[in-house]
Amino acid sequence: MNQMKKMMEKMMSAMVKPEDMPQMMGAMMDRMFSQMSSEDRIAFVTTMMPKCLSLIFAEIGPEAKEKLPREMIGKMVSILEGQINQKTSS
Repeated sequence: MNQMKKMMEKMMSAMVKPEDMPQMMGAMMDRMFSQMSSEDRIAFVTTMMPKCLSLIFAEIGPEAKEKLPREMIGKMVSILEGQINQKTSS
């Protein structure tokens, strides 16, 4: 958790450039998930995804509110179908 605290402090102090955020967030998520059990990962996704989406939708315009679900549904269906297909082919 200390790493997360440090990263948040950097973000809050504007030391992180916006273009560095995706890479930094990706590294943070990799570290966080590598330390979680399967149950913790499932709980995180089922709890945080709805919360994150609510926060995102609260701050975007009508056009983006239509675009985001369309893009997310396609990506999520593809990922979930891949997991189901991987399971059935094993």
